[in-house]
Order: sequence, then structure tokens, then C-alpha cells
Amino acid sequence: MELEEKKKEKYGQPPYSAQHPWLLICHGDVMHKQTFFSVSENRYYMKSIPELKEKTLSAYADEWLVLQSINSNDCYLWNLISNEKIQLPPLPAKCDILNCLLSAPPHDPECQVIFQIETSLDDDDTNEDEHEHENSDHEDGDEDSNEDEHENGNSDEHENGNSDEDGDADSINEDENDEDDEDSNEDEDENLLTFYFCKPGYNEEFHKQDVQSIIGDSRLGIWTVFKKKIYILIGMQDILICLDIDNDSGRITATPMANESPDLSRKYSDHPWYNDYIIQSSSKDMLLYVHLISNGRRYGMPYHFRVLQFDFVRKRWIKVESIGEIAIFISSHMRAGTTCSTKGTNLNKESIYFTYGRYLYVYDLITHSISLSLPCPHVSKRKGHDMHWLTLNE
Repeated sequence: MELEEKKKEKYGQPPYSAQHPWLLICHGDVMHKQTFFSVSENRYYMKSIPELKEKTLSAYADEWLVLQSINSNDCYLWNLISNEKIQLPPLPAKCDILNCLLSAPPHDPECQVIFQIETSLDDDDTNEDEHEHENSDHEDGDEDSNEDEHENGNSDEHENGNSDEDGDADSINEDENDEDDEDSNEDEDENLLTFYFCKPGYNEEFHKQDVQSIIGDSRLGIWTVFKKKIYILIGMQDILICLDIDNDSGRITATPMANESPDLSRKYSDHPWYNDYIIQSSSKDMLLYVHLISNGRRYGMPYHFRVLQFDFVRKRWIKVESIGEIAIFISSHMRAGTTCSTKGTNLNKESIYFTYGRYLYVYDLITHSISLSLPCPHVSKRKGHDMHWLTLNE
């Protein structure tokens, strides 16, 4: 099947109130161009939003985006629709921002923004602050790497793993190697991992608490927001815990939710390259775990998925045989995802939409086949770009 051509409406205004995910592509020099691709409409809208120039998207809740300058650690919340801005307290000048989550829009009483911050232990200023808050943790390493571009336009990939996408193998290898336990201990004696958190618009400074004091482990996995709470997988076994943030006291407590990994067999799989996601369903009643397996001559192409749902009564992960009239959307840039109902739309049910290079793929959970399309032909094959799924509720 050939690449599907997309209708375009150059510099048109995207209908932000649509109740399905948008694929936001930030591209061009210093990310000065944005393409909003509507999967449901099969149409893309090109824009150039000054507020997004020289920025990276770290997290979002509805139309509120957490933006970070590419030249500094300056971060703030920005409303894509109203253009309202809420400045966040300053972060350390010498630090690496590994991850970020926004639990709810700023007008929500349960809104919290939380960062995973890695600092060097030889930074005297950072050490003083961390000792005041009894911080004493270590970090496992950086996450995410830039994806290379994919050159071939073949589709209808099947579970046998045949693929022409070897040109991007190194990018997937880099992403997957971030999950390697050996890498997680490389800088154990040199770096400090700390949660920085606050209520946007209320706190003049971030609360700080070291990860080790909260969970007893410095190995953090993927995380997500579920019912305005932070859920994260920790340790070598990826045990699910819930983080309860008390902004008044400036403390975080952790509650174990399960005693076993969501997929015990994955460590012993014949396919060593994989990526994991935990996702809140669009109806906010399901916490899903998506396990992506890569294959091909150099394990460069995602070819198979497993989906599990967390059972809060039995406190364990249950394999999902069918997701019904639901589509799952995942993005490797923020290791994040979302879902939406396919009823009354032309979206594919029982499917997972995912990005790879500058292409959009759709994996059918029933037939195990993969189709591909090019959301926007104007995205460069060579220059860097970021892709994010946004669910915008106006």
C-alpha cells in the first residue's frame, strides 16, 4: 500500500475543540514551525506560533502546555488557546530536566507540576538545598534520544518482523537502551535525583524531595497521570506505585499498588529491544500498560504490542485481549500516550497509533498488521523534529 496523501490547509486554524488527539509536530530551525495533524479529519494545519519557537514541550493537561526553553532551564505553563502564561519558579541552573508531568489544568485545585531533576553532587549550591530537604539520592541516566529519519515508504508490516526501516535502527536502539539496567547504574555515585514540584501560580519556589527518601530506590521507570494522581513504575521489576503530593507540607509519600511487574516475561523475551508506556484512558477509568517490541535485522522497527490493564481490586496487571472501540496513541518523545473512542469517527478500533521518524503507523491488535502514512510532507527528513499527541478540551 502506498503512502496515503494528506489533505492540507496551510496556515489554517485547527478546530482545537475536537474530542480526539492531535499530532503536534514541532520542526524547522529552532522548532519555529508547527504542524497540527488531525487523525480523524486526515488533514494537517501548518502554523508558526512564536510562543513555541525555541521551546520543547515537557508535559500538558488539556490545552495547557509545560514549555521549556531550549537555551536554559526556564519553564512555564502556556495556554494554547487563550495564550495565557503562568511562570514557574526557577529551577537550578546546573541540572538536567529528565521528565515532567502536569496533573491537571492550573484552575483545578489538584493541579501540580512535578519534575524529575538530576543534579551533580559536586554542585555546592545544589547540595545545600538538597541537604536542607534531607535529599540523598542517585540517578540512573538520561532518557530519550533524537530519532533518525526513516527513508522507505513500505507498509503492511506483519508480525514476522520484516521491515525496510533499518535506517532508523540506531534511534530505536538508543531509546530502548535507556531501559537497560546496566546504564541505570552508571552515574550512581555522581548524580542526585530529586523531585521538584509546586502548584503553578501559587508557589514562589519549588518544593524539593529526593527520590531515594520517598521510594527507597533510585531507579525510576515510566510514569503517568491517572485521576490527577502520579503513577510510576520503579525498580528492576517495574513495580507500580502512586505518589501522593501534599503541596501544603511540601512532601511526597509513595503507596505501593502492585507486587509484580506488568509483564514478567518481557525480560526473558527473544526480542531484547522494547519500550513501555503507562496511559490513562480518555474515559479516565482505565490505567493501561503498553509494551512495544521491536524486530528486524537490527531491532529497528516496532512490530508487536502487548496491552495490559491494571486491576485496582486485585492489585495486578491483567492482559487485555481486546480494547474494543478504542484507539491508543503513543509518542516516544515524552514516553507518553492517550486514548480515545472510535465510535462515530473514521479512526481504527482495536488499534495503536504510533510515530516513528516522521511517519505515522497504525498497528492492528487483531490482525497484527501495520500500515503507515506521512502526516505532513513538509517535515524534513534530515532536520530534527518532535512529535506529541495532544488531547485538547476547550
